[in-house]
Amino acid sequence: MAFPTAAKLNSRRRVPYRASLDLYNLLLAGLILLYTAIFTRLAFAQHAGMRTHKADLGQIAQAVWNSSRGRFVEMTDNGFIATRMTDHVEPILALISPVLWVWNDVRALLLLQVAVAALGAWPLYELAVTLLERAHPDRESAAGARRPHCGWIKVPALALATAYLLLPQLQSAVLTEFHAAPLAVLPVLWAFWAVETRHWGQVASAVVLTALVKEEMALLAAGLGLWAAWRGGVLARLERRRHEARETWLPLLLGSGLALAALVWFYLATFIIVPAHAVEVYGVAESSYFRRYGALGDSPADILRNLATQPGLVWSIVGEPARWAYLIGLAAPLGFLALLAPEAALLCLPVLLANLLSAYPAQYYGEFHYSAPVVVYFAAATAFGMARVWRLATRRLTRSSPGFQHLPAFSPTTMAAAALLQNSRTALRPLLAFLLALWLLGWAVQGYGTAGRGPGGGRYDPTPVTAHHRLLARFTAQLPAGAAVTATAAVHPHVSLRRYVYQFPIGLEPPGRADWALLDVTTATDMAPGDVRATVEAMLAGEWGVVDGADGFLLLAKGAANKQIPPAFYDFARTPGAVETDAPLTFTGVELADWPRWRQSWVTTHWMVGEDFDPARMAPALALRDPAGDLLYRWADAMPPALVWYPPDQWQPGDRLHLTTLPLYLPQSWGVVVERTPGLVWPPQEAIVVGEQAALVGLYRRDSDGVLLALDEQLHQRAWPVAQDTARTAARFDLGNGEQLALAAWLPAAERWPGAPLDLWLRWEGAAWPAGADVFVHLRRDGETQDQQDGAPRLVIPYSSASLQTDPWLDWRQMRVPVDAAPGEWTLAVGLYHPASGERLPLAGGPGTEVIIPLPPPRDPPVADQTCALIPASCASQP
Repeated sequence: MAFPTAAKLNSRRRVPYRASLDLYNLLLAGLILLYTAIFTRLAFAQHAGMRTHKADLGQIAQAVWNSSRGRFVEMTDNGFIATRMTDHVEPILALISPVLWVWNDVRALLLLQVAVAALGAWPLYELAVTLLERAHPDRESAAGARRPHCGWIKVPALALATAYLLLPQLQSAVLTEFHAAPLAVLPVLWAFWAVETRHWGQVASAVVLTALVKEEMALLAAGLGLWAAWRGGVLARLERRRHEARETWLPLLLGSGLALAALVWFYLATFIIVPAHAVEVYGVAESSYFRRYGALGDSPADILRNLATQPGLVWSIVGEPARWAYLIGLAAPLGFLALLAPEAALLCLPVLLANLLSAYPAQYYGEFHYSAPVVVYFAAATAFGMARVWRLATRRLTRSSPGFQHLPAFSPTTMAAAALLQNSRTALRPLLAFLLALWLLGWAVQGYGTAGRGPGGGRYDPTPVTAHHRLLARFTAQLPAGAAVTATAAVHPHVSLRRYVYQFPIGLEPPGRADWALLDVTTATDMAPGDVRATVEAMLAGEWGVVDGADGFLLLAKGAANKQIPPAFYDFARTPGAVETDAPLTFTGVELADWPRWRQSWVTTHWMVGEDFDPARMAPALALRDPAGDLLYRWADAMPPALVWYPPDQWQPGDRLHLTTLPLYLPQSWGVVVERTPGLVWPPQEAIVVGEQAALVGLYRRDSDGVLLALDEQLHQRAWPVAQDTARTAARFDLGNGEQLALAAWLPAAERWPGAPLDLWLRWEGAAWPAGADVFVHLRRDGETQDQQDGAPRLVIPYSSASLQTDPWLDWRQMRVPVDAAPGEWTLAVGLYHPASGERLPLAGGPGTEVIIPLPPPRDPPVADQTCALIPASCASQP
């Protein structure tokens, strides 16, 4: 592959600026702007919806803001002034800090992060065009004139840029609050392009910028320096270019020097600067991130030694399914073309291995910011791989003769084929270009459909922004610009552009110096609700007072005279405006909020308080139960903030209350049960009475995408729907005296694995339930029972008052495939029996006493998704 000489590059015909903006440039610019608009909007909504926190957006934004005011990456941590360099060395934060001179808002950083990622598509496109032109069999002449047919090569180049913008890893990075790592994608791609076009000054700038992003990015910068030395120096000399050999010394010396300087910088940043500052905060003179490598060790020396001496251990880690999935996920959205240029992809090997071998799942699942600087190397390698495919495929496609016209007459098909072959330069090359583009786009769209974070993507998860969230601006506007503030975790990034800002309750005591406190008791506080209230009460008993409060927001200041929390603060627990009710307490409904990405659920129940409400006897009770009737959650386990701040003894007649739980991690299927208390009017019309003292008022199940579905309509119908993916079995049992009991069984079609839940829905219908009879449900392998659920018909908790004569009974059984499940013939057996005697009731119309439902054999367990890997409590709900 020959490089053009400097003279040849300078001899290119000067093209007017307007002419250079061809259709492909305009399309690419449009894609970049569209990407920036979509993901900026999503990032802004995530921030407005209070799903950003002190870690990481708040503390990084403060470091950038302080840098813009002349205090290099300064921040407040653990109550005292510290520096961002306790964790990372990121000079890029100071370089981008002037953006806050233009727009003094945290959202400026979110916009910058998205824009930098989007702009990476441009040098990648130019890199692909350059490589494809060079790989063209009849590339530009010495005079620099472009051949018209070379325009086809821009089609796969534009497809590569589009595939880059569809990369799920890049989209996840720009939606993971704000970090320095995604800022490396543009200089890395810029460096690849500059090396190929022999712009050595730009190569140096791009490599230096990459090294300044973060300490481990210096290793990527070193690789880019070696790449420049190889491509522009060593390889050029090996290929014996026609131009003078002395032209190869510049890239050779420059690239080697940049690589050496980057390695020195990596050592200084990682082993000198970070330990020197970390000891002040953590008490240990070393980077805490080396402790993320589990069995490989917790220090650089241990990790390197184990890498060299324990290949079996290393392979066992790399061989885990999730890590293989990570590697495949880097190459698959780019059509695996990066594998044709492994030398370019492996330039990221130090950071790739750091992610791949980490014991911290976020690094090797690709849904955080860690993979952004890695996946761009695969994108650049794809450009090189695509050029190699183009060179090999077009080597023989050089004919342009009309000689087929002199062939003997054949069929039209034969003549058309001959025409294509004889004119391959103008016919087959464009076809090849389009096939390359389709290959890339097909894989890119598939990857986006599986894990993309934008609209239509498999992990699309827009953040809802409510009236409560919008109310925050009222409180931040009251904070003096230079005030030292302590704020709860979700509020912190909204007030972080100041010199002193702490995460509540840090900053209240020395060495902290907070004079203002802004709290939102309804969102993430990283504290138990009772602890938050106790701290506020202690503050109000001292020198602090209330400035403002509404809907769960509370603004406090030292020296404020008012010690009373305003009534509007409690609006997060009650709806303004009194209502009239004859009952002391009325349950009015339930609703659910869900965060599919993390499978978190919030359950809100609604109540009305009447004149005769007595909190000592009539306090409401809520429970969440699984299909077996086992208790999953009750208010006493984790008290909702509304009950902490506005407990029943403060309720007033006419109050309309909405009580929301803390975030919960629940299994795939569960129900909301309201228990009867004296004076409580219930249930609402859609509820199912499931016992003398309880009613099922909400039924939920996660679908295959992890989204919770409310089954209220099925509660109205008192029956499980016959869905397309559900297998149905019907039978009748003979009760004697000419009476029968009809059974309809539904088994949702789903793959099962050892340890997985197995839901079976039964619907019983008949004149009456046979006295003294219970249901048996057995899970069997080769006829041997592995698990069972016996007992009276149940729906979350057992029936005792529902009448079979008025409504069919729903019976929900949940079993689990044994963890040590072995191959065999798996079945479910359902029947009726008398527990006292063991006698079974026969099936009507034939021999036998049980209904047999065949099951497919269990498969291997699925790979834990990122949510499960990071939060074990969520594993029970993994689809």
